[in-house]
Amino acid sequence: MSLNKYMHPRNRYKSAKPSFLQLALKYPDFRAITTQDESGKVFLDFKNADALRALTRCLLKEDFDLTVELPMDRLVPTLPLRLNYIHWLEDIVGTDGKKWGIDIGTGASCIYPLLASKMNQWNFLATETDAENFYHAEKNVANNNLSHLVHVKSSADESILTSPLQSFMDTEVFDFCMCNPPFFADHMEAQGLVTTRSDDRPEAGSVSTASPQECIVAGGEVAFVRQMIEESSVLREKIRVYTSMLGKKSSLAQLKEELRHQKVAKFSSTEFCQGKTMRWGLAWTFDSSVTFPRSEFEGRKAKPPLLYVIPKGSSSVEYKVHELARHLRQILESIKVHCYQGKQAKSFTSITLTAAENTWCNQRRLRRQQKWKNSRSATESQQQDNKCREERKDESSQTDNDTHQIFNKDTSGRLPKDNKENSDMAMATEKEKPSLADESSESHITKMSQKRSLDDTSDTENGNAKRLCTEISERGNGFKDHSENSSSQRDKTKGNESSTLNGINSSEVKHYTVYAITKTPERSETDDFEAKLENGQKVSEDPNISKESKSVPNEDEAHLSGIMENVSEVVPSTSFEVPSQPKEYILKCVMRLKRSEDNINLELEWLDGKSRELMHQVFTFLKNKLAQI
Repeated sequence: MSLNKYMHPRNRYKSAKPSFLQLALKYPDFRAITTQDESGKVFLDFKNADALRALTRCLLKEDFDLTVELPMDRLVPTLPLRLNYIHWLEDIVGTDGKKWGIDIGTGASCIYPLLASKMNQWNFLATETDAENFYHAEKNVANNNLSHLVHVKSSADESILTSPLQSFMDTEVFDFCMCNPPFFADHMEAQGLVTTRSDDRPEAGSVSTASPQECIVAGGEVAFVRQMIEESSVLREKIRVYTSMLGKKSSLAQLKEELRHQKVAKFSSTEFCQGKTMRWGLAWTFDSSVTFPRSEFEGRKAKPPLLYVIPKGSSSVEYKVHELARHLRQILESIKVHCYQGKQAKSFTSITLTAAENTWCNQRRLRRQQKWKNSRSATESQQQDNKCREERKDESSQTDNDTHQIFNKDTSGRLPKDNKENSDMAMATEKEKPSLADESSESHITKMSQKRSLDDTSDTENGNAKRLCTEISERGNGFKDHSENSSSQRDKTKGNESSTLNGINSSEVKHYTVYAITKTPERSETDDFEAKLENGQKVSEDPNISKESKSVPNEDEAHLSGIMENVSEVVPSTSFEVPSQPKEYILKCVMRLKRSEDNINLELEWLDGKSRELMHQVFTFLKNKLAQI
């Protein structure tokens, strides 16, 4: 298919094609490489590099009065493509007044500066890294008497823009920069051995004449232009508009993503159409006043917005524009699509949708996965609750048995019920003094009897002791095991004396020992008695029991304290912020809802993104959601 009808409107070759016959008659060099049939029609072999070189030299002389030498082993520029690029720059920066531009990698022909300076009297800084190209570029500028407008500069540094600008003093600010970067990343790609070209697409109609240093660079054109973008983020307004040509459409999406990442104010792309060849132009700027033109080729495939008439009969959402818009906005925000409220009226609303990732596809599969996860989580939670309930039940049963053995023993060979606490207190004090070998058990009992006379214990206190024993034992197996280990170790050091004292074993003493320490938090005569006892002899103290028994909080207070601790962990101290529009996105479109007679229409209009297919997916997603109302 010929793309000439999508050439720039001011491109002279769009309506006036060159006459090979006239060129052959006028230029002998061109006539030597053409063929002629019986009818007199002149043909040119576009796969012959010499024929392309002769044609370009003839057209530059015939149409622009430029004399250009083209080396045998260097790129031969095609004029329609170069004119499309220059006319696009004219649309962006204008033609009025003095303009300064930069041509990155001007090549041996120095084609862009020569054409632009000849047509518009623009000033140029032309940079070149290849020594041979630099030599021929300077020679071509001098042969056409354009040295006062075009300055060719050799650049051996790795930087593309930064170094040439630092050493150039003729101007401080440039209106634009332009570039035709190396397209390919390696020789295999340059030779077409590795390509994204579809099998049904016809082969190229012309031959490539570029040298390896002109068409190959590490990373290909994407890496080259990405470096330009990174340097532009440093130079910023030093160059008003940054532009580059691209040889592959697939490079556009990657470079636009990089522009979003660098937070560039504005950027645009266009198509350069000529013959059977298409190239792409990418422009970006940090000046918000710059406007970019719409390409002819993109305009020819402009499509109307997607339209859907929302059905009536909603049972959960009122059939009004703003109610439906609020419902759709909640749905979109639930799948992490940013919604920005635009213009509103009584029967109209506009919302800009921006998505950083595709979260609307495979919704059924995601719902199944979420349902399975919820079911599994509920099952695991139920099993854990049952396990904890059984453990608490076993602990409670064990505690009841231990408490029953302590408080409900027969009087035969045992202490009476009202003297039981005194004996336990004596045993607790006895356990706290494992190093007292010089005193008999009777002396300890006598001292604890004095303690009993100061603290008259009633049956009510015994009942409280039972409750506290049960409560403390339910605190966890760790505390219980620690008490049992301590009792077992002390039993071994005391021998039969402590194990048979008044017929009370160590397991019976451990629960009541906690009660004997914790039952009286206030200062009393008992505390004075214990102080006197400590003054007389050194008493060892279990640090864990002491720490635990210093205060037993109220059950409601402990529960409330635990809740507050959990809340403080879950709720952060910082305030919540409304999520802002993502800087990097894959889709940006406008959703409109407006009333048309008795119906409400939903529209989606494309703005930007990786593919229009994503907008169609969102449109289908919203239709399905509306059908479920």
